[in-house]
Amino acid sequence: MTTSLFFLVWGLATALALPLLLPFYARGGVPGIEAFTAANALAVLSLLAYASSEIMPPGAYVMVSNAAWLAAVSLVYVGVRQFFGLRPQALRAALAAGCAVGAMALMLYYENDLVGRLTLFSAYTCVLMLATGIVVYRQRQRIRTPGVMLYVLLSLSALAAMHALRAVVYGGGWVQVSSLLDPAPWSLFFIVCGSVTVPALFLALLLLIQTWLSEQMQAALTFDSLTGAYSRRSILDELERELQRCARSQARLAVLVLDIDHFKSINDRHGHATGDTALRHFARVVPKAVRASDRFGRLGGEEFVLLMYDCDAANALVQAQRVCDALRDSPLYLQGQELRMTASGGVATYQPGDSADGILARADLALYKAKELGRDRVEMAWSGRAPGRPQAAREDVTDLAAETRA
Repeated sequence: MTTSLFFLVWGLATALALPLLLPFYARGGVPGIEAFTAANALAVLSLLAYASSEIMPPGAYVMVSNAAWLAAVSLVYVGVRQFFGLRPQALRAALAAGCAVGAMALMLYYENDLVGRLTLFSAYTCVLMLATGIVVYRQRQRIRTPGVMLYVLLSLSALAAMHALRAVVYGGGWVQVSSLLDPAPWSLFFIVCGSVTVPALFLALLLLIQTWLSEQMQAALTFDSLTGAYSRRSILDELERELQRCARSQARLAVLVLDIDHFKSINDRHGHATGDTALRHFARVVPKAVRASDRFGRLGGEEFVLLMYDCDAANALVQAQRVCDALRDSPLYLQGQELRMTASGGVATYQPGDSADGILARADLALYKAKELGRDRVEMAWSGRAPGRPQAAREDVTDLAAETRA
């Protein structure tokens, strides 16, 4: 009765992760969530089957429990592979679990080999947990939040180590084999260890999912979904921070506003899908042509901005021209056709008292000057700031933008 109560508490502790996994299962979109949810439910079934040993037929609870657990650990392996975008190897895992369940049925109903069942049960669990841990270790860079992957690895390693010890202790004949329902010291030891490691495994998987979703959401706010460049919000926030730094430490900053030339004609002639491809191509070319420390973002449409840290006007012009040259020399190939692209740019450098609107307005004026002078070039913004000039600049930018895009 005492041991059955242990299994009941163990099963309830494992079931704590299930109501937290179910909302993710219902909403979908999380790779591997179906396998994780099913694995948790099967693990709970396995433990509750042992807890119900007094009301179930002797052989039935053993097979139900063992089959459910072997399927659960197989699904954990499959789910982790799906989570990281790898081939799930579901058929291989199903065949392995099926063979193990068949072997255990033979050792229960044909020979009644308790040592063989315990050894196979623990060896299978150990191998699957180690295989899952190898997948997690190889994909550890996919989750950037510190400590999460370490916790997942520790939970997998602890469960694998416990079952490795169990296989050695019972399979090696170190102690007399007894059922888990017998209150022998080693049985109680493995029950206590399992009541910690099994719930920890499913809580680790839950933490992995929640962290991944959080990082996905943060990435959606930080990066533009189409081009992968920094989003408008994040690049403007960074510009504000950098302007404050320049004001405090008299640092240098150059802002380059870029616009793809004749982008409307690309959409009109080739379709919006090609226009999106052109934007992505542009966003790949620019970062390769500038310094790794610079930050590149999309303001909207075909307009982008590059923040060049600790950069004076002369170096900023050189960097900006390098961008134009790189784009001109990197045509976009679509279904065997070559689509040449160019860009125009305007550069403005930090002036004491600058705001984000002010420095962008000056860069915009320089950009539209470059377009007026023939495109595929970069112009430097005026450096003084007469009273009311930023407001006038914004009005000029609006007029020039309307003329250019018309």
